Amino acid sequence: MTGREPVVTGGGRSAPGEDRPPPASYAQERAWFASRLTHDPPTYCVVEEFPLHADIAASDIREALALLTARHEPLRTGLRVLDGQVTQDVRPRVELPVEWVDLTGLDRTEQEEARDSLRAALARRPFDLERPPLWRAAILGLGEGAWSVILAAHHTVYDSASRFNAHAELIEICAAVEEGREPKLPHLPRTYSDHARRERARLTSARRAELAAHWRSRLAGLPPVHTLPLDRPRPPTRTFRGAEVRAPLPAGVLDAINAGARHHGTRPVVLLLAAYTALLHHHSGAVDISLGLPVAGRAEAETLPMVGTLVNMRVLRVDATGDPDITVLVRRLDAALSADERYDIPFQTLVELLPAPRLPGVPPLYQLAFNHAPAGDLGAPVSSCEEDLLLDITDDTLRIVYDVALFDRSTARTLLSDYLRLLPAALDTPGMRLSGLGAVLGLRRSATKARPPAGRPAAAAPRTPAEKYVAAVWGDLLDVDVVDVHQDFFSLGGHSLQALRLLSRIAPYDPEATLRAFFADPTVAGLATVLQRMCPGRTVWQ
Repeated sequence: MTGREPVVTGGGRSAPGEDRPPPASYAQERAWFASRLTHDPPTYCVVEEFPLHADIAASDIREALALLTARHEPLRTGLRVLDGQVTQDVRPRVELPVEWVDLTGLDRTEQEEARDSLRAALARRPFDLERPPLWRAAILGLGEGAWSVILAAHHTVYDSASRFNAHAELIEICAAVEEGREPKLPHLPRTYSDHARRERARLTSARRAELAAHWRSRLAGLPPVHTLPLDRPRPPTRTFRGAEVRAPLPAGVLDAINAGARHHGTRPVVLLLAAYTALLHHHSGAVDISLGLPVAGRAEAETLPMVGTLVNMRVLRVDATGDPDITVLVRRLDAALSADERYDIPFQTLVELLPAPRLPGVPPLYQLAFNHAPAGDLGAPVSSCEEDLLLDITDDTLRIVYDVALFDRSTARTLLSDYLRLLPAALDTPGMRLSGLGAVLGLRRSATKARPPAGRPAAAAPRTPAEKYVAAVWGDLLDVDVVDVHQDFFSLGGHSLQALRLLSRIAPYDPEATLRAFFADPTVAGLATVLQRMCPGRTVWQ
């Protein structure tokens, strides 16, 4: 390889004949919204460490990163709001945010400490989503042909499947340099911008109707909020502030999970889900449980070699009626997962197609989530959360991320401890019913029952010029008459994309600045207050 970084022409700003930049993919759009609402950079930052062993120089690894960036559009992409839509800003080239760190003079312990510190530092630095690239890296020299690359990337441009693609390409590029040949890299039949356009084109009115019919049937009568006991009443608005507790997966459990999966003829994740269902049933008494599950979004062969984010969230409805044993519960989970496989739909579109009543402060469709990333790394502790509760499992660690407005740390620890006790019991005795598994843990803990959020102020018609202006735009967008400035935007059928369109019309100069404030108080009164604070002294709105 030469000392010159690859130059890429064109980029993905727009397709031939189009004036607009490419839209964000559905996965990018979802990650963009979520990261705008949370407070903690590491929550939406993936940190990976790639070991490399080759007789090369640090400059060769930098060029390998440059080639990787040239091949994969998301590594040159930022995100901007244009007319109420999140769009991609794909640059033809970017300056590589790569630093070189020489650790050859340190012993192994000192090197590990330095690497841990670097991982934390790279994760903690926030990204400006409008300024690509949305990743940064450090090349570490470890001595005797041993190298390591620490990569920190925002979720809007990188997901867990990207890890394998990026690492494999870096290994091949560095091996090619060492052997003096051209690298043999996988063909990329489609750019990420093409993927984003294609997935939106595929969601035709006929396909939307088909998906709506499936999910309306599948989720009919779904409880609007879980019944897991809370430690305090749910506030009327979400804070997105979270914390976590974690523990190592005990030795031998992974082997037992794999053996149990073979016994049941299923995948390990289904057994982990069955134990989670047992935990939630035990603590809540619920038999109709909805969970949010991430899915890779790479069913098409053209997406498999991509570096970029394609993850979607799917709602899994778990039937725990009739006190099933683990064997029956596993069969039900397998059937539910298979039935929904053909009807994958962008989560935000699902929310849009299912205008079920929304409770203030309650995430739509699911509030409890589960994630299994076998080869993943949980990274630095987080202080934000999207759901009430998330169980996150890798091959050696598990954690519970929880909403600190709802749960105490001691409750999260109890839930984690209970899961670690339930899991081996479920694996050892697949014929045991849920009630028997619950007996393993003793009586249900006593806590505040899950209650609806606190009531809103008494109804009041729009009075101030700002309230009347917001109410007029609001009513036009949702096709409703706004008669109460304290009505919740989402309880009236609004969803996140409509919220962005609303803010683009009301505050076109900076809709992003009002986004977090709006989600904290999604009412006419709340938004009018924000406008008046942003434009003090203004009395005429139009």
